[in-house]
Amino acid sequence: MLGELILIIAVSISTATSQILFAQCPDSYTNYCYHGTCRFLLSEWEASCICSKGYIGTRCQYVDLLQVMAGDPRSFVVVLTVTFFVVLSLIGSACLGIYLCRIKRERSRLTLLTNTDVNDV
Repeated sequence: MLGELILIIAVSISTATSQILFAQCPDSYTNYCYHGTCRFLLSEWEASCICSKGYIGTRCQYVDLLQVMAGDPRSFVVVLTVTFFVVLSLIGSACLGIYLCRIKRERSRLTLLTNTDVNDV
C-alpha cells in the first residue's frame, strides 16, 4: 500500500511538469471495474473505468442495450417474440385457472342443492 502511494505521488509530481492525467490503478483497485479497464484519474485522485464494448456506468456495471441492439437487430426480435409468448401463456394460464375454479364452485353448489332437495322430501 505504501509503495502504491509513493508511485502515485511520484506520478503526480511529474504531472506538474507534463500533462499526464492518468496513472495505473493501485492494487487495491484490482476488481474495481466490472467489465473494463481501471485507470487512476490524478486530477480527481480517484479511480475511473474505460468500459468494454457494450457496457456503461461508472464501474462498467450496466449493459448498454442500445449498443447491443445496434449490433444485431435480430436479437431484439427474438427477445420480443419470447417475451410475447411468455406473457401470452401467463394470461392463458390465469384464464384457465379462473375457469376451472368457477366450474368447481358451480359443481359444489349443484351438489349442495341436490342434497338439500333429497333431504327435504
